[in-house]
Amino acid sequence: MQRRDFLKLAAATAVTTLPTAKANSVLPDDIDTSRVRDYLRRIMPTRQQVENFIRREQGPEKLSRNDGWTFDWKLGWVLCDSVRTRSVNGSKGFYSYEADGARKVVNFPDRPSRIHTYGNSFTHCDQVSDGETWQEYLAAHIAEPIRNYGVGGYSVYQAYQRMLKVEKENPAEYIILNIWDDDHFRNLDSWRAIRFGHRTACGYTLPHLRVNFRQDRLQQTGNMWLDPQGVYHLCDEEFVWKRFKDDAVLHVMLGTHGSAEAAQKLLKPVADAFGISEEKFAADNPAQAIRKIHTEAALRSTRYIVTWTEQFVERTGKKLMLILSFGRGNVAADLKGMPRFDHDFVNWLKDKPYPVIDMRDAFRADYRQFKTDVNTHLRRYYIGHHNPAGNFFAAWAIKNRVVKWLDPPPLPYR
Repeated sequence: MQRRDFLKLAAATAVTTLPTAKANSVLPDDIDTSRVRDYLRRIMPTRQQVENFIRREQGPEKLSRNDGWTFDWKLGWVLCDSVRTRSVNGSKGFYSYEADGARKVVNFPDRPSRIHTYGNSFTHCDQVSDGETWQEYLAAHIAEPIRNYGVGGYSVYQAYQRMLKVEKENPAEYIILNIWDDDHFRNLDSWRAIRFGHRTACGYTLPHLRVNFRQDRLQQTGNMWLDPQGVYHLCDEEFVWKRFKDDAVLHVMLGTHGSAEAAQKLLKPVADAFGISEEKFAADNPAQAIRKIHTEAALRSTRYIVTWTEQFVERTGKKLMLILSFGRGNVAADLKGMPRFDHDFVNWLKDKPYPVIDMRDAFRADYRQFKTDVNTHLRRYYIGHHNPAGNFFAAWAIKNRVVKWLDPPPLPYR
């Protein structure tokens, strides 16, 4: 699809919220359904886990019993106060939030914020406490607050939907959309646990996109549950089977993590679901072809969301910055000279009229200053997510672009 046609399609696409929309793939008749059922059974939450998810703050000091993730009918989930493990040096991390859901503003909380940031856990800054986020390090330097609306587990689409909600109620002039490497794939997830393959604190249903590029068709699909009590349906094995057995992302997981025979049977349903020809990947084995089809569909879905974000900021007179963040694995691969999985998407962003920052470039420039192996170098910055040093590195990597972007410049630069 040419860029002109793509933009025309994105602009014309109607928003639909279809909690009961039909699945976009069909499980082959000759597939081993016992293995499919076992997979779905493994990711189902218990009723106690659902209760912890939907009840918000609870327990000692009204903290969450679900590590802070709690039900939201529109966005799938949001965050509430919690104390979590897995912070730096085996410590606990403390997470608290403002009345509008932003993470606690530590620096200059009494001043209005010109900058709002949206994204997933690399925006929210999982595994560090409130004052150790890249927003707070940068805010301390530029002497003005930066509000952090990141939420762990979010797709690009969820981040976009949260932006629309927040900016309607509490607008800011400058918008930073931070996209992490897995967020593209999350756009297509109807139930997050399906692709994770196990239950997590945010392993629930979410608003998502259904795409078919052969038919130039896109559907924005709302979260499955308008009422928190609906989440208990995920504890019902027969409901889960009937509702998700034909889910395209489930078929991707069965095809890429199952037998070669299963991959062969699922290749065409997956290709047909996303509208991407399997013949394009004829040189690959079926599992590899399924993985590549899924990757292409995910990356192309993000183009729609970026386009909608561009239209929103233009319509509302805001300014946009896009940051591409990456987990340790993709940064390590880049430092070792391996091809970038999102090459076409990055090329699509090249001529954008707003700042686009690829954090792999910052890590590459930093790595050149050291004489050590890649993994040793990255341990300075990662503990899964960025550690406090990694968040400081991220703040410093974007500092000059942010200062140049703001008009008037931040007080220390006037």
